[in-house]
Amino acid sequence: MLLRTENGHSPRKWPSGNFVFVTALALIVSAALPVYSLAQIPKAAPPKAEPAAAVDPLRRETPRSTVEGLLICGERKDFACISRYLEPVPGLDVEPRELAREFQALHSRYKGSIATLSDEPEGRVEEGLPPGQERAGAVKLSGTTTEIILARVDDPKYGKIWLVSGETVAQIPKLYAELQNEKPTLVERITPAALANRDFLGMSLAQWLGWLLSIPISVAFAWLLAFLLSVPRRIWRTVRKVPIKTIWETNLGLPLKCILAIVIHGILVYRLDLPLLYRTYYYRFLAALLVGCLAWLVSRLADRGFEHAVNRRRTTGRGGESILVLVQRVSRIVLLIMAFVAALALLGVNVKTTLAGLGIGGLAIALGAQKTLENIIGGVSLLMDKVVHAGDFCEIGGKLGTVEDIGLRSIRLRTLDQNLLVVPNSLLAQMQFQNMKARSKLLISQNFSLRIETRVEQLRAVLVGVQRMLDEHPWVESGSRIRVADVSSAAFNMELWAYIKIGDWAQFTGIRQDVILKIVEIIEASGTRLAAPTRLTYVSNDGGDRSAAMARREEDLHVADSARLSAEARTGT
Repeated sequence: MLLRTENGHSPRKWPSGNFVFVTALALIVSAALPVYSLAQIPKAAPPKAEPAAAVDPLRRETPRSTVEGLLICGERKDFACISRYLEPVPGLDVEPRELAREFQALHSRYKGSIATLSDEPEGRVEEGLPPGQERAGAVKLSGTTTEIILARVDDPKYGKIWLVSGETVAQIPKLYAELQNEKPTLVERITPAALANRDFLGMSLAQWLGWLLSIPISVAFAWLLAFLLSVPRRIWRTVRKVPIKTIWETNLGLPLKCILAIVIHGILVYRLDLPLLYRTYYYRFLAALLVGCLAWLVSRLADRGFEHAVNRRRTTGRGGESILVLVQRVSRIVLLIMAFVAALALLGVNVKTTLAGLGIGGLAIALGAQKTLENIIGGVSLLMDKVVHAGDFCEIGGKLGTVEDIGLRSIRLRTLDQNLLVVPNSLLAQMQFQNMKARSKLLISQNFSLRIETRVEQLRAVLVGVQRMLDEHPWVESGSRIRVADVSSAAFNMELWAYIKIGDWAQFTGIRQDVILKIVEIIEASGTRLAAPTRLTYVSNDGGDRSAAMARREEDLHVADSARLSAEARTGT
């Protein structure tokens, strides 16, 4: 565009620098406009997370935890705490603390078990009740039974919790009035007031005294019952004069008596009407103790079965005793673990968490005890292959001895010098191992020599006599032989090769001695002798003038030893 000045001169152009500045400013504004427009669009706010419900300090999340918490509050006589477990009932004209006190007074007539209650937040669906309700037991008064119902309600602070339902709470004043009108029982009438009215740790002195007396009474009743049950068997044994034991006189008697004592003690404790909380935990302890006694009894029964099987195997000579011993030991370990887990479950411990912990702990132990596991696997393989049994005579690592025991970790060998050699099972695969008891026969490989002066007729007589003796011997296997091996400058060397039809080493040595003595008798009867070692001494003439010294010796034959066997018997080991 052209501009005219005031003095009338011709117009002029914009400077080039200003033009560039204006152009750049326009481009920046154009680029910023879309960004500004997008920034002006309102964004949707992120959804707010709902605040998590606070943890209930009274543990009212499940039916079981609700009843347990209610009992704990009752043992403390905390009626304000008890009232928080009761569902409010509109129109009920009773103070909450008074209502809680009346409800606490009814616990002596409560019949039920905490262990049967659900431990899940949703509870369980029961017949005749809508979802969200569960039976927690009953109160028995004057022959009538009133059920205690738990209901799942919404709490504004703690969310879903379980409370004693309003229907049950509404009946508490009526039940309490019936309790007050009940006549005292026979036990309550004969119990001294000094014992009944004094409490210690939530129990009256009368209940403490009854609990203490129930222990020896239950033991005495168990032993008396065992004796009465064994009387018919004892009479039959006396009449028939048969030396037989009753089951109470065997190793099964003590576990059975303990089981009877625990059951009788549980019945007596139930009759004492102990506080429900004490009764619950005490019954858990008795149940765990009963599981231990049952495991003890099953272990004794299994031991008797394994012992019978081992004796039968040994009698029939079928072998496999060591495998049975190994299975017996493994069964004991498995039974102990099962009893331990069952006892934990009865005591209220979360078994799933315990098993998971045992699995992780077992993995750590397995990684840290690789050598021990290697020995166990080696022992199992050794027993499954049936290469050795307890009582076998073996050679392990150059040591001879009798196997005393085959364990999960090692094998124990009693050597000939009565030392105990313990060899880990994993090392047996790397050592020289020979089982001598498994042999059906043993070898006599004997070399002996006859004097070089023995005539051919005498030599033949010795060969024929020894061969006849071997063929007629009852313990020598057919096919045994006696042969002339070679002739040396001083003797005829002979070789004996004979199998003895027995695998026991001690008996073999006796038979070998008998065979050797008979061979010596045959040699002496033929008129010859066993060769003795000889030594020749030569004296040479040195050409001197002393003639007496030169002719003093010509040849000297010196007999060093009497008849000798040239080689020891080889056993083939």
